[in-house]
Amino acid sequence: MSIGEIVTLFILVAVAFAAFLVGGRQLSCRGPLLNNLYPGDQTEKPDPKPYYRQSGVVMILVGVIMLVNAAAIFFHNSKLFLVNAVLLPVTVIYVLCTAVLMGEKNKRK
Repeated sequence: MSIGEIVTLFILVAVAFAAFLVGGRQLSCRGPLLNNLYPGDQTEKPDPKPYYRQSGVVMILVGVIMLVNAAAIFFHNSKLFLVNAVLLPVTVIYVLCTAVLMGEKNKRK
């Protein structure tokens, strides 16, 4: 492995670890709320748990994507990059669907 691959591998693993750490804290409803859909200016604020859950799941998925990239570099297997062809659209679709559902839920209240 070249120095560039080792540095890239280290960065990807570090970003994945940070994403898992932040995602775990979000799933346990601790830390700052990363979801900007939470209506903080309303007098009657909704339950923040769904917003924490969405942020946590997205961060976990980002961590998985980074680990798959790191594994592809480590094993010199370009087919592992195809896993991201599934993970990236799944993450985007999850974010869009949950954002729309949370927005509709807030409009009804």
